[in-house]
Amino acid sequence: MPATKDAVVLAPITSSINLPMMIRSLLTGAMCFTALLQLNTLGAQALPRAPSPLPTDTEVELRKINDLGVLMQRAEKWRSEGDLRRYSYAIERLVQLRPYSPNFQYALAQAYALRDEKTKAYDTLIKIQKQGLALNPDKDSDFDKVRTTPVFKYIVDSIVVNETPWGEGSVVTNIQNGPELIESVVYDKKRDRFLAGSVRTGAVVAVDRSGKTTPFASPATTSGLKSVFALAVDEARGFLWVGTAGAPQFKGFRQVDLGTGALLKFELASGKLVATHKLPFTGVPRAFGSIAVAGDGTVYATDAISNVVYQVKGNLFRELFAVPESTSLRGLSVSPDHKFLYFADYELGLRVADLGKSEVRELSVEGQNLGGIDGLYYFDNHLIAIQNGTVPTRVIRISVDKEKGVLKAVQPLEANKDQMPWPTFGAVSGDDVYFIANSQRDLYGADGKPLEGTFVEPRAIYKVNARFAWAKDEAGVHAPLIKDAEPAG
Repeated sequence: MPATKDAVVLAPITSSINLPMMIRSLLTGAMCFTALLQLNTLGAQALPRAPSPLPTDTEVELRKINDLGVLMQRAEKWRSEGDLRRYSYAIERLVQLRPYSPNFQYALAQAYALRDEKTKAYDTLIKIQKQGLALNPDKDSDFDKVRTTPVFKYIVDSIVVNETPWGEGSVVTNIQNGPELIESVVYDKKRDRFLAGSVRTGAVVAVDRSGKTTPFASPATTSGLKSVFALAVDEARGFLWVGTAGAPQFKGFRQVDLGTGALLKFELASGKLVATHKLPFTGVPRAFGSIAVAGDGTVYATDAISNVVYQVKGNLFRELFAVPESTSLRGLSVSPDHKFLYFADYELGLRVADLGKSEVRELSVEGQNLGGIDGLYYFDNHLIAIQNGTVPTRVIRISVDKEKGVLKAVQPLEANKDQMPWPTFGAVSGDDVYFIANSQRDLYGADGKPLEGTFVEPRAIYKVNARFAWAKDEAGVHAPLIKDAEPAG
């Protein structure tokens, strides 16, 4: 079908959102490495839907652009010129490319509201609300044209509910006198201690229940140990796996180290280095996203920059597969039968590799937000995901069809807690999920030093019960993080 022409430029508007700042917020995690109840579809009921119009020339052109930066520039330009029609087209394209981005979804609702497209604005806000996101438009003047109806109030009331703290988790301990830029933590059950790794110093320290630290390994005593990005414990065989790479944040960084990386294998009991598996040197920066150990001892690891998955089986180390269209590969977990390897793309959501068929598939759950995941862990036919790219940050449990490797439903475990402003990676031990709750990676510069005027707090190790609301989950009736708003009057 032929494209229709765009409308004339609208009169300038007086308010604007800071889209470059929004992008920086969305991508911070990537740069540093970077079953909710239904609400009645009030917007759809309140206003009739018009037939979908033919695409305009601008829409056709934007569909060919995949560069976020280019789209952001065009959006800013059109908004500053008061061309709200083209501005909304650009934001629509951004949402198509990054469907899990809370900021882009909210910006799209803003764009529709500015044009007084009530149905579209309401439907977008309802989608945000259903995902458990707490992006409240009530005080935003950009929504003035659509706030005069009861529908808007119902939506706002429901989004306010999303701001309520949820879950029964708590801080286990604060790491005292630990190294800077701790991103990863695991639990050594046999010795009842945690092990934490530093991107800044390259140190791995043991942490007891009081938060006291003792050295486990350091670059001074371990050849090849640099920035520590990922850890994993092999309890059955008594090993600690460490993903390390030469990164600019490392105190001892040299330019020749950029692009180097290795998986190191230590004895848990003694801290002795028993094996080193070096990554092939390509000159491309490295940063491990996560490490997972299968029941038979096979080790998997993601590279968050090159978007490659590696495998160590026996003494054989190899690149298993690449995911070239990814933004940043983070958490991963392998099913007990070693059939499926689940992994997270920070901006694009969950994927699964069928190891028997050598194929990778996208995964989703209708109406749920699966973006912004760092840690990912398999637990009794479920995935435990730690999300710091959502608003609010949260921990969710996702039920899995173990035969088909598809996702079935989402149950929130923890959300909106002041103690977990930036949760990252951790581990599952028994029914407990342990993780770093306050990474504070946003307080450090590209050189690994704290930003001027910032105050870095001790890292908190947080615990969540993986079986929280388990009975309802097993029955397919999920405990609510949000609920439907009751109509006023």
